[in-house]
Amino acid sequence: MATLIKPDGEQLSVTPKNEIFTLEEMYDLLECSCVQIIQLHDGRIMWIDENGKLKRHFINPIATVLLEMAGGGPGDYIAGSALITDSNEID
Repeated sequence: MATLIKPDGEQLSVTPKNEIFTLEEMYDLLECSCVQIIQLHDGRIMWIDENGKLKRHFINPIATVLLEMAGGGPGDYIAGSALITDSNEID
């Protein structure tokens, strides 16, 4: 089961309509039209709005910590919601 992490810290369990998430489902969940993939240290995948910083989304502290653990550069951050999936939940 995937987790949607909102900038305010709320975490929601989400499931795809079928067995795997479509791009359209991710776009809806993340409120975007282009996603960026970040491979996490534990094998999961974090999906974010590629243009989140340009849209002036709020910083997502929880997703930013996951980015740092995955080797993100110092000072980098995630803006907006983040979707965390297992590799078997995507096509």
